Amino acid sequence: MGNGGTRTRAEPLPFPPDTTGLSVFPKAWRWFNQKKQFGYIDSTGHIVIPLQFVHADPFSEGLALVYTTWGMHILGAEEGYTFFVRAGYIDHSGKFAIKPRYVENAASFSQGLAAFQAGANYGNGKAEWGYLDKTGKWAIKPQFDIAGDFSEELAPVAVFFDKESRREKWGYIDRSGKLQIQAQFDDARVFTQGIARVFLAEKNAKFEHMHHPRGQWGWRCIDKEGKFVECPANPAVRHKSQK
Repeated sequence: MGNGGTRTRAEPLPFPPDTTGLSVFPKAWRWFNQKKQFGYIDSTGHIVIPLQFVHADPFSEGLALVYTTWGMHILGAEEGYTFFVRAGYIDHSGKFAIKPRYVENAASFSQGLAAFQAGANYGNGKAEWGYLDKTGKWAIKPQFDIAGDFSEELAPVAVFFDKESRREKWGYIDRSGKLQIQAQFDDARVFTQGIARVFLAEKNAKFEHMHHPRGQWGWRCIDKEGKFVECPANPAVRHKSQK
């Protein structure tokens, strides 16, 4: 590939295929100011879904989250509003199983559900998170401030904003959307082998930078009943539960 050239056939790329045999790859940059596009290659490096998306995630449970437009930022990308971003989910043929819709945030499918924050109705404030099923319908209607992936039949969700501590309060829901572990944590991660990491913030703000893993505050571990347990020594379990 010469300077300014484009990829005429898929060359092997340093992106390992996922379990479906498909992997995301970015379009080669031209020397002039061209935005990236995304498509999919198979395990041999050949294009199976043409370059057409502004962003794409790896396949998960037979579907892949793709963005068709990035939209526009008002008052800055970090602190302002984002309008007109559209995302949907494609199958292995590249066809949309769930057609693109306006979105603020979205996640890949996990245990048959995908956390999804539809485009905000700015007249009513911030949009809430819910969960889509694989037909694109709401399996769990939008009601959460933040929503995480399902793992071992539970998902971490931020249920409300505590004005006193000025922090989101996290708990865990089941696949029906019912809280199984009450919202009481200041952060939470997914379950791995029956254990999840949760964060309890220091009440005194001047000590918030300090972690006390063996004390009352800081990162601790819970079981599926919400009881505190000893954090596992296995680094792999710790790493997964931090996601």
